Amino acid sequence: MRLNRRSSFNMTIFYNHFLEKDSKTLNFSDEEKKHILKSLRKKTNDKITVTNGRGLEWIGKLEVSHGKIFSIKKISCKIHNNKSNIEIAIAPTKKIDRIEWFLEKSAEIGVNKIHFIKSKHSVRDRINLKRFNKILVSAIKQSKQFYLPEILDIISFKDFVNSNKNQQKFIAHCHDSAKTHLAKIFIENKSSIILIGPEGDFSKDEIQLSLSKGFNPISLGENRLRSETAAIVAVQTISTLIALKN
Repeated sequence: MRLNRRSSFNMTIFYNHFLEKDSKTLNFSDEEKKHILKSLRKKTNDKITVTNGRGLEWIGKLEVSHGKIFSIKKISCKIHNNKSNIEIAIAPTKKIDRIEWFLEKSAEIGVNKIHFIKSKHSVRDRINLKRFNKILVSAIKQSKQFYLPEILDIISFKDFVNSNKNQQKFIAHCHDSAKTHLAKIFIENKSSIILIGPEGDFSKDEIQLSLSKGFNPISLGENRLRSETAAIVAVQTISTLIALKN
């Protein structure tokens, strides 16, 4: 388990998209209030940590009256500047639970953006963004992070490759051609994107197009990995390479 120094086992983070640095008070939903009082057993003057998913750590103090939360007043706040530069583009798998697992784990490791692409061998062309965002919110709360990964709807492989402007661009594929293992590549702490193909892999034409647009072909090892496993390996490898250089 990876723990940040500022984190503790006791700290529970809540999420509120509308929270701002200048917010003086905060109101939770009835469900969250019940969780705070019944499950966490918080009481008057206890502290609550909340994030808006955009780097904000907002700490407030509870005021409880007659067994109900009367208000949550701001004590302090700060902005964290440790936003990830890692992005991943993946063709969603036929079994959606496998992609949901990937979303959860990649958010825990630390990813900035998740793009969904439709390639020649894709088996799915629709996703439930609302559900996916809920999974990401739950993951950052559990892993005590203050940045919510951005998730984007499906676009075609061609449109994505043609419009991508990341500084470090990679494509992982299983075709028999020259590739460098990702762990052996010099990675800077700049915007990085990794393309992960569908279960049937990228087509030769898609690989050629990506190479013409500045993507570098990479390997993730000798074993043939499922799409979602390959995506996790890629995110973790880049995260580790960046950490080793800092």
